[in-house]
Amino acid sequence: MAGARRVLFANSLYHLTNDGAVTVIAGQITFLQIQFSFGAFETGLLSGAALLVTAIFQMVFGAMSDRRDPTRFLPLGIVVLGVGSALVALSSTFWILLLLVSLSRIGASFYHPVGIAWIGREFQGPELDRSMGFQSAFGDTGVILGMATTSVIAVAFGWQVPFLLWGGINLGAVALGLWLVRNHRAPTVPRERPKRDYVQMIRDVRLWLFPLALGGAAFSIFSTFGPLLLHHRFGFDDTSSEIAIAIWILAGALVAFFFGRVSRRFGRLRTLTACYAFIGLASLIGVASGSTAVVLGLFWTLGSAVFITYPALFSFVSEASHRRLQGAAFGLIFGFQLLGGSLGSFAAGSLAASFRTVGDFESTGPFYFLGFLALAGFGYLFAIRKRIRNSHSVPSGGTPGV
Repeated sequence: MAGARRVLFANSLYHLTNDGAVTVIAGQITFLQIQFSFGAFETGLLSGAALLVTAIFQMVFGAMSDRRDPTRFLPLGIVVLGVGSALVALSSTFWILLLLVSLSRIGASFYHPVGIAWIGREFQGPELDRSMGFQSAFGDTGVILGMATTSVIAVAFGWQVPFLLWGGINLGAVALGLWLVRNHRAPTVPRERPKRDYVQMIRDVRLWLFPLALGGAAFSIFSTFGPLLLHHRFGFDDTSSEIAIAIWILAGALVAFFFGRVSRRFGRLRTLTACYAFIGLASLIGVASGSTAVVLGLFWTLGSAVFITYPALFSFVSEASHRRLQGAAFGLIFGFQLLGGSLGSFAAGSLAASFRTVGDFESTGPFYFLGFLALAGFGYLFAIRKRIRNSHSVPSGGTPGV
């Protein structure tokens, strides 16, 4: 039991530092826009390119991880991310920034397929939901720290320092993580190469691909365009807008910690379906209200449902995929999630840029777009509910019926 706790903590620590590092861009996006003279279109391009690179390499590293010890393979990726993050500080133009951020995302491509598959193999039944929620909350905490501190540090010491700082934090996490699992015996790695049938993998998890893509788009739009919305539409200064989004993530981290209990009480599918309705309502009503109190209240409450969608979907995918091929399966499905984030971010930025002359649509447009997407996700899950045996009633280690 103590060994399992060490595994969960080491895994969660990597998630925290990984997500903190990749959030540095969003945490000081308004500063970077001034430093490198770019607007909404380039913001969408920067976010979209980074997500696209991550999506491609996640499939590669996920497949590789099925025959490797995660206690050693995952730290390798965190090292690459740490070094890559530090190199971003060398950027002198927008295009160099775009290139170096994209390269750093190669390292960020390790955690989600390798780390989540590691959790899926170590835990089953009710412990699976609890562990998925726990590691997800640590990732959210990393995002909070990245969002809340980056702009403050950038103002005080320069935009390069947050990249250098999070690069060092990731390298320190590797040292601590390796110490925590130094005595852990990893599952036996099969000698023969596992047969990967990607068509069958997609069939196994097909019902979750659309919600996964929507979840990626929701987080990308909130974290990238949220500060811009609060800055331009509601008059927040740069630091206050970043802190407000960090509080949104804090609320999400808190609810993610309790995902296991919520899932047992209401059922995993019901919880997931409601989350997309909450996201849609928060986005549409918040931006339409024109009220600072309303938009913050909705973002911090209903909008935090974004962070429940991840552990819920990961648990469904873990149960639906073959145990020996979970790395490849998560690499594949995270590709869909990040593709959704990439396309959603790019579409939101393009939409905002195309209608920049129409009132304040340049700042509100991305959230109208997200609101209708999220409601489409709610409708989709409601429509397929009879095809899914809710995980709340599935025996430990079972596979949801479809």
